[in-house]
Amino acid sequence: MAPSYKLRVITPHGEAYSGDVTHTLLPAEDGLVGVLAHHAPYVTSSQGGPLRIRETDGSEKVFRVGIGFFEVAHNEATFLTQSFTSTLSH
Repeated sequence: MAPSYKLRVITPHGEAYSGDVTHTLLPAEDGLVGVLAHHAPYVTSSQGGPLRIRETDGSEKVFRVGIGFFEVAHNEATFLTQSFTSTLSH
């Protein structure tokens, strides 16, 4: 099994997603950024768009996030965003 980390997505209405993931592909300010477990500390803004995650069971989910900020440190990642909706699951 691939190494994992905790991902949380938080909106003004509360926690929209929380889970252990092996990969996240997020819409960062200057393009898409991929995040794996044990990623170096990183902070970026986001203009929003598709957020793709791979959970520890191998399933992939796609969400749409609004503008916000993403931070990863100490094997935990948090996306603070104005909006969050589920679009597709694979």
